[in-house]
Amino acid sequence: YETVIFCWVMHEQRIIQQILSSLDLTDCDVQIISLVCSEAALTERLQRDIQAGIRQEDVLERSIRRIRLYDKLATVKIDVSEISAESAAQQIMAMGMP
Repeated sequence: YETVIFCWVMHEQRIIQQILSSLDLTDCDVQIISLVCSEAALTERLQRDIQAGIRQEDVLERSIRRIRLYDKLATVKIDVSEISAESAAQQIMAMGMP
C-alpha cells in the first residue's frame, strides 16, 4: 500500500502511540494529522447528526470536552471549521502525502 489513513477519534497521544507501536514502520513516512474544528462548528455538525438520528445526544458534551485535548497531541493540526472535506484533503496532499 502506498497510503494508509486511520480515521478515528484519536484524542490522546497514547492511542496514537499504541497503534504505531503495533505496526512495522520500516521504510514508511508517517505523518500524523489531526482534523480539528471550533466548538461552534463541532456543535453544528453533531446537532445535524443528532437530528438525523445518526448519533445520540450524549455525543455532543463528550465531543466538546475532547476539543482541548487535541492541542496536546504531537500532530499537525488542520482546522476544518470552515472548509470542505475536499479542501482538507487538498491541504493534506500539499503536505507531501501521495
